[in-house]
Amino acid sequence: MDEPTNLNLYRRLRRRTALILFTTGKTDAISRFVDLVLIALISLNILAVVLESIKDLQALAGPYFYAFEVFSVTVFSIEYIARVWSVVDNPWNPTHTHPIKGRIKYMITWMALIDLIAIAPFYLSFFATDDLRVLRALRLLRIFKLTRYSSAMTLLFQVFREEARTIGAALFVSMLLMFVASTLAFVVEHPVQPKVFSSIPASMYWATVTMTTVGYGDMVPLTPWGKMLGAFIGIIGLGMVALPAGILASGFSSALHRRRAILEEHVEGVMEDGIITIEEKDELNQLVQQLNLSEFDTRAIMHAVRVRQAEEAMETCPHCGKRIHEPDDADTDNPETGA
Repeated sequence: MDEPTNLNLYRRLRRRTALILFTTGKTDAISRFVDLVLIALISLNILAVVLESIKDLQALAGPYFYAFEVFSVTVFSIEYIARVWSVVDNPWNPTHTHPIKGRIKYMITWMALIDLIAIAPFYLSFFATDDLRVLRALRLLRIFKLTRYSSAMTLLFQVFREEARTIGAALFVSMLLMFVASTLAFVVEHPVQPKVFSSIPASMYWATVTMTTVGYGDMVPLTPWGKMLGAFIGIIGLGMVALPAGILASGFSSALHRRRAILEEHVEGVMEDGIITIEEKDELNQLVQQLNLSEFDTRAIMHAVRVRQAEEAMETCPHCGKRIHEPDDADTDNPETGA
């Protein structure tokens, strides 16, 4: 009797851990508290890495920085192990239910790799005897852990995946333009400025600065053809560099529209009979969590559906079920007599 009881307790604990760590819509007090603690700890870690780069402050509070680093890595390590352990019970991602393959599949996901990279520099420092500044700088990657708690960042990554081909095509054209511009700049400017435009790779720096309209001024064309080329590249490059931003903005808007349309369609089905049961409410909340929509969006959609259904009810005859403003077939045939 004790073994099944312990097994059930083990599974309940694992399932509870999954609900705390993987729930996106935080309705549970413990889950919200854990998220707030992790967000605060990540933010303090980023601040500590920045302040630790100040030599005077590092010399004064070095032991305190190290103690805080040990504490943070301990918490992040426990979090990482808990996520890998409980991911098989994640109700919002059934693809990780296998005890071995599911956990391996989760460990190579984007967010799991970020969690691993966040703690890896600390453990690698025990084996590295050279300059540790690179490992310390890698701790700044912990800022990406905050993306887990931002629905906007999650949506942005989804847009990146959906628009990857379009953005890749735009970047390819920009790279091609930069290559042509740097080659032409080398041809027309190298005879006049052999030290400045010494090679095509060196000219690529000038082409990039010109295309992005930064214009540092450390490399300036002197020939008439070089100046014309710079003006042309500056005008064309402005549009090419802005193109990926426009693609992302359009994809972001389309993704939000699709998510709201999915939720609106589901709300219409739930509210068709005018009553929302507890099961339907739970299903609706789960869909909102999966779509990463805000409470404001949900309320606005539900209000719009209520208004639309009320208007449709007022325009429908309660006896025959036809729309009141639609004439009958007989009225259409003889509008004067109605016969």
